[in-house]
Amino acid sequence: MTNLTLTDRVAQALMQRIADGTYPVGTKLPSGKLLAGEFSVSAAVIREATERLRTKGLVRTRQGAGCMVLTRDLHDGFQLPVPETVDRDALRHIYELRFEIEGGAAALAAIRATKEDVSGMRHILASLEKSLHDPEQALEWDVGFHRAIADATHNPHYRELLSYLTRQWRESVRVARSHTLLAEQAARLGMAQEGDAALKAGATLSRQVHAEHEQVLDAIEQGDASLARACAQAHLRQASERLGLDTRAFGPHKDTVNKA
Repeated sequence: MTNLTLTDRVAQALMQRIADGTYPVGTKLPSGKLLAGEFSVSAAVIREATERLRTKGLVRTRQGAGCMVLTRDLHDGFQLPVPETVDRDALRHIYELRFEIEGGAAALAAIRATKEDVSGMRHILASLEKSLHDPEQALEWDVGFHRAIADATHNPHYRELLSYLTRQWRESVRVARSHTLLAEQAARLGMAQEGDAALKAGATLSRQVHAEHEQVLDAIEQGDASLARACAQAHLRQASERLGLDTRAFGPHKDTVNKA
């Protein structure tokens, strides 16, 4: 049985309300603040849920104008299947796709990101750092960071593509974060007899992953497109390696990242 995320549950509820006429065509959805309170979720979850409705052609979103219901007819657009059980091949496929897409997005963001974009990404990473050991919150902020990079490209197709693939992106991030927490637990429980050094190495894995995110953002803030691409791709390579995935398609390691 598929485990539904908070975003899945909210999006499904909103789609059902549109389908049964609770939110008629031509009207606006309740504000994000009201929906967040009703569903007891963060604003980030509501944004992702309404973005999912937009990519299905159900609503139109405009900054400061809310979400207008366009139709009750569902249009799925381009989607990739999400398997019931995520196996190594499925993870490898999505990481290979992310490697190319997110590397390009980071490079564009380095060229086009505004001060507001960078400030927003700093806020997201600060919130993520406070939630490193809260799996659900960390997942939301992690996915939000990658979405913010797509926004900072100021190329709408990056955001749209990420929206179409959001479930696959989210699942790959969820598996990676779960693996990191399990590795830390193993360090605390199984390596105690090996001394403080082993414990410290395992316990800092979440910090290492977070530092990779910060390297990406530092490169974007510096306006260095080549470095931003290298840092983003290094992060995805390292995530793949931590999961034991085949990374040969990513090519050789690049020393450029060490400058971040």
